[in-house]
Amino acid sequence: MSALVTPELERLRRGPGDAPAPPDLVSLNARCKGGTAGDVLQRVRAVLEPIAEAPKPWPSLDEWRQQLPRWFVDATSDDERVTTCVVDKWSLRAWIWWFQPDQRRWLWWDAALDGDTLRIRLVPTGTGSLLLGALDFLLRAAGATSSEGG
Repeated sequence: MSALVTPELERLRRGPGDAPAPPDLVSLNARCKGGTAGDVLQRVRAVLEPIAEAPKPWPSLDEWRQQLPRWFVDATSDDERVTTCVVDKWSLRAWIWWFQPDQRRWLWWDAALDGDTLRIRLVPTGTGSLLLGALDFLLRAAGATSSEGG
């Protein structure tokens, strides 16, 4: 993928630094098993970094399979296996669709560890719901036991 360093990619890697926090930040708390919040954050970053630096045009599904960490791709299901509306796994196609620039309604601001909780702050990019289902799936696939907020 591209080596383009976007502001969001910089915040994923290093935090916002001295940048003033936007007034409309939204917090999301992910509960993690004892001592794993740092590992969950590392895994989430490993998945979101290629998304934050994705080139235009948006990569194909096969390209995403190559770019995203194997553990995450393995946590998704094949579209063909989805036979009901109740699923415990997202298909990679559906998941990545929600992360396209025209679909995603938030950008990463920062994250902090607080015991067994990973506290994430997001910058809304539009009006209405942030549609955090895809992010929630990522958090659970990365090892969080639950998430709340938004």
